[in-house]
Amino acid sequence: MLDRTRRRPGGRPGRWPSVVIVGSGIGGLCAAIRLKRLGVTRLTILERSKEVGGTWHANRYPGIAVDTSILNYSLSFDPNPGWTRLYAGGRELQAYLIGLSHRHGLRKHIRFGVTVEELRYDESAGEWSVGTVGGERFRAQIVISATGVLSNPAIPELPGLDSFKGRILHSAEWDGSFDAAGRRIAQVGSGATAAQLVPELARDAEAVHVFQRSAPWVLPRDDRPIGRFEAAVYRRLPWVLKARRWHRFWLNDRIALGFERQDRTIRRQEEIARAFIERSISDPELRRLVTPDYSIGCKRRVMSDDWYPALQRPNVELVPYELREIRPRSVIGGDGTEREVDTIVFSTGFQVRDLVPMKVFGAAGKELHDAWADGACSYLGLSVHGFPNLFFVMGPNTGIGAGSATFMIEAQVRYITDALGHMRRYRLHSVDVRKDVQDAAYEKVQARLSRSVYGSGCVGWYQSPNGKIDTLWPGLNAEYWWRTRRFVRSRYHCRPAGPGRTR
Repeated sequence: MLDRTRRRPGGRPGRWPSVVIVGSGIGGLCAAIRLKRLGVTRLTILERSKEVGGTWHANRYPGIAVDTSILNYSLSFDPNPGWTRLYAGGRELQAYLIGLSHRHGLRKHIRFGVTVEELRYDESAGEWSVGTVGGERFRAQIVISATGVLSNPAIPELPGLDSFKGRILHSAEWDGSFDAAGRRIAQVGSGATAAQLVPELARDAEAVHVFQRSAPWVLPRDDRPIGRFEAAVYRRLPWVLKARRWHRFWLNDRIALGFERQDRTIRRQEEIARAFIERSISDPELRRLVTPDYSIGCKRRVMSDDWYPALQRPNVELVPYELREIRPRSVIGGDGTEREVDTIVFSTGFQVRDLVPMKVFGAAGKELHDAWADGACSYLGLSVHGFPNLFFVMGPNTGIGAGSATFMIEAQVRYITDALGHMRRYRLHSVDVRKDVQDAAYEKVQARLSRSVYGSGCVGWYQSPNGKIDTLWPGLNAEYWWRTRRFVRSRYHCRPAGPGRTR
């Protein structure tokens, strides 16, 4: 492939830098595919599991499925015209990701069963030393952290948890041998995962007690099979699939804009959700219990056609309180009632505030989590000052309240590959985002989030204990694409290879 970009005066481009990617979910795979297409050969992908897929490999609970239209939840340069449903199940999604790893020749670059424990930057060499739990060390000029935020399960510290005599399960660490038949289950959590899991558990369980700390806003998913004719159209006329993808993208981006501006979009979304409650639930008391008391969008919306029907099954009880205490064979909720159970299922999400699940020591020896003690300050979720040659996929403030994460992933990967191309052309030892650039960008994002629906007063996993929101992008996904369309050298300290000063 010809490099038609401007080169360093008086010299040829250098070699592509060596790269280690941590994680082989959709973000890590996208980065690896793009780097290979550029010509990067010194590429290693470290994956702690036994297979690629990230979230879709780790999560195996019954009913797991994507909650964004599958027409958008795939890579734009490798779409799948053969999806069987509009909201594909987890196994189908993992099969797509495994297929990506084979089609693009990534398997030879992946080291499975390797858990990264530490990243440490060697400033003199301009390289990262990557330490693993097994004692191995890898060295690379560039590290891309693609660990995602939905990887480390969160289980609340509840009194008596260790004393429970029955089964304890977390939706993210599901035991495939578990049979719900005849079980009395305490379901902890009522968010997006619970909305998929509870309908499946309720089919066979004797009783399911759903402990709901706060009601989620639920919108109809309108899932349906993708028939043979529709699939054939997508295969033979790929522009139809692309057109439908972009149509859904702009519909979602209009919602994202409404969430930032708190305009009539929120009212319209709430009208749809309230109408869904009215036509789905006949009992006035249950209607009241499932109606949230905060603005839609402040917490993650739930897309489900099965949640409300499941709550009305005779063997399902909605408990509008959080779980307070666990005893050997029972649980006690905020209402003080003791309920006999033999199984506890936690659908309590992930440790999303721990955005990087390993120790990271930068140029001055400072640890990343210490640098983020007051907030995950970064430049567009991609770079952090003092940590040269380290990039993030789905880093801080790049999650979305409406739309598809794959769009954001592709924007980030394009920026990272442009940065690496710049380093090659100009033979750069390292690139480190300027602190003033980073701080200004972070403060602007935080200010926008504080005025958005995400900062309107509810408490959920979007917010940190200090009140900052380090998970979400505040506005249009298209705006993020625009801001990351190219690597801007003036925003970084760029150190040339060999003797010389930082530019």
